[in-house]
Amino acid sequence: MARTLASLAVTFTLLLLLAVVAQSQNAAGNSDNKLKQMTQEWFDAFDKGDGPTMDQMEVDNLVLVNADGSGGIWQKKGPRGSDQKPSTLLINVGSSEVRRFGNTAILTGSVTIKDGDKTEENSETIVWIRKNNKWLISSGQWSTVSPKKSN
Repeated sequence: MARTLASLAVTFTLLLLLAVVAQSQNAAGNSDNKLKQMTQEWFDAFDKGDGPTMDQMEVDNLVLVNADGSGGIWQKKGPRGSDQKPSTLLINVGSSEVRRFGNTAILTGSVTIKDGDKTEENSETIVWIRKNNKWLISSGQWSTVSPKKSN
């Protein structure tokens, strides 16, 4: 009888542990999808010139490295507020992956940038940090992807 109770207790503990691990993995997946969605919301705010929304999603000392080929680095000097102007661009996050390291998450993947009739593919790396229970963009970098050459 004692062995049966001990065996049941061990089985119950293992099942409970498996449930906790599955729930944790599901929560991580949901968090990853949320960061992908938030990245798109940040781009949408940029496209619309919505500085106040961007300010709420960024750290105060945000740094961005643009894909313009000049090596230009943009550093946030203060709130964008109403100074942010609408863009002529339409930016869409493509396939991407999120890796998390404690209170830091790194989104890497692709982004499509449309400017009128011109479309450009970029690789992107966006660094999110969790501060005061809120995810904020702390850094971003884009690299232009050259069109594939046909043989």
